[in-house]
Amino acid sequence: MKIKTTALLSVMLTSIGLGYLTSAQELKPKAGESVSAPQPAQPGSATKAEPESAGTTVAGTPPVNPNEYKPSADKAESAACKKNLEKINGAIEAYRNDHHDVPNWLSELVPKYLADTNLLVCPVTTRTGQQSPFGVLDPKIFSSYLYEFTPTPIPEVVKGAWPGPKMTMREWKRQQMKLVGPEVPLVRCLLHEPALNLSIGGKVYESPVLWELNFTNVAKVEAFSPH
Repeated sequence: MKIKTTALLSVMLTSIGLGYLTSAQELKPKAGESVSAPQPAQPGSATKAEPESAGTTVAGTPPVNPNEYKPSADKAESAACKKNLEKINGAIEAYRNDHHDVPNWLSELVPKYLADTNLLVCPVTTRTGQQSPFGVLDPKIFSSYLYEFTPTPIPEVVKGAWPGPKMTMREWKRQQMKLVGPEVPLVRCLLHEPALNLSIGGKVYESPVLWELNFTNVAKVEAFSPH
């Protein structure tokens, strides 16, 4: 009998006394319960603001991500999403060559480094309208993907899973790089099971919702928390 990813993670993390994923599980609808998320803007309909320069700190808390966790097990959708992530990586590499750092948002890649914004839309989103849940969505352009290096505070739902001091997503991810280096995800898609990750080193790999569980041979899970 297959155990759902969130339930398995809850058992694993509770067993080490951290109580992670409580907030995430509260957001996930119960069996038989219908939860309607606000309908997102259609791809290409969002107006992109002028990007900040690299390294700019963005104040304030990002909007709450209203999307629910209903991952697809369709291998064809996952394969197509992987191709999107590979092309996004090419755009990020070009940005890094010019700015010597990763962008603050995926929208900063458009249009100079990423002319086709359809690459920011996962096939699951095209089919369902859903975007990746739990993390930070780009406020300037429609995208399926979570960008992990934003200069904004760690969202409350994520803090519920990873307790620790206040800091930005970017600061936290740089802490995690001290544990696993370039394997830390830069872009994530939680619309699949397993989830898809584009690492800061340019690698696309699969993982549970908590990608950190891929690296328990390197460090204990709690070592990945903000500190």
